[in-house]
Order: sequence, then C-alpha cells, then structure tokens
Amino acid sequence: MASNRVTKIKATKKAVAKPTNKTTAKTTGETSRELLEERLEFVLTCIRETGIKIDWAAVSRHYDISANAAQRRLLRAKDCVAKLVRAGAAASKKDKTHETTEDEEV
Repeated sequence: MASNRVTKIKATKKAVAKPTNKTTAKTTGETSRELLEERLEFVLTCIRETGIKIDWAAVSRHYDISANAAQRRLLRAKDCVAKLVRAGAAASKKDKTHETTEDEEV
C-alpha cells in the first residue's frame, strides 16, 4: 500500500522554468504577426530612448552587407513600425468613434 506521507522534493531547473499559465498568443486572440510587430516596436523604442550607439561595422560584418545597407535596413524597419503604429492608432480611434455612435443610438 502506498504511503500518504508528504515528502519534500527539490525543485529542478526544468520544473521551475515551466510557466504556470499556459496562455499563448493564439489563446489571447493575438496573432503571431501582431506579437512580432509589438516586439519589434518595443526593441526599436528601447534603442531610440536609451540612445544606444549601434556598431554598424559589426552589423555589416554579421550580415555580410555594407554599413550603409545596415543603416538603411534599420531605417526601413523604423518606418514600417511607425506606419503600423499609425494604422493601429487610426483603427483604435475609429473603433472608439463607432462605439460612441452606437451608444447614442440606444
């Protein structure tokens, strides 16, 4: 017969690293593209706000491109994120306007 005695088990690294809440991007309704865009915006904001100086020579060596091409890629990424943020803000504003008109009708 099995013992009902409680024993202490030492926590392993794998057991501790497991998330207790299994919420993923799919269960929250957020697509992986939206999540990626949000994270890209976050990284670019961190770079801009902290004033990090980018080592363009190192980046160009890593991607085997010129330093100018590396700078252009970052500029295009910033422009893309800015466009996404503007589109999101416009959609949010449109949703809020739509909600108030529905409330007024009722």
